[in-house]
Amino acid sequence: LCVGRLVPKNCAHHLVEAFQRLKTDKKCVIVGDAPYAEEYIASLKKTDNPNIVFTGYAFGDAYQELGSHAFAYCGTSEVGGTHPALVEEMAFGNCVIVNNTPANLETTGEAGLHYDGQKGAESLREVLQWTLDHPAEVEDLRVKARDRASAEYSWEVITGRYEELF
Repeated sequence: LCVGRLVPKNCAHHLVEAFQRLKTDKKCVIVGDAPYAEEYIASLKKTDNPNIVFTGYAFGDAYQELGSHAFAYCGTSEVGGTHPALVEEMAFGNCVIVNNTPANLETTGEAGLHYDGQKGAESLREVLQWTLDHPAEVEDLRVKARDRASAEYSWEVITGRYEELF
């Protein structure tokens, strides 16, 4: 599962290219869109892999259904701070795989996997293949992700930190 605006700096192309080179019957579900990136989105959708599914935007129950049933979440963005979708997917108990930006690495800590965004799709493919080959370790990462989201990003923790700050 990948969630985000489909713009070049969010690097969904890393996932599309990587997934096309995997041998799996799992689906790659990409949630999101962008009204101003038509060419980029068209290039993503040129894939002939029927297991890569573009849903467009998904909110509420549809989003929760996708997130709570994902095998893994891929946060491919190369920019930004703490991405809400990443924290949500960790809270769902997903194995999270992120582009190795400082913000993504800080968010996941030891509770996720990362790929080298500079190497792009090939680096991501290697990590995805590892997850497919190591289901027991993926289950351990799912627990770690849920625990980290609860310990570091719950409303109680965040509001407590703001109260201390102020």
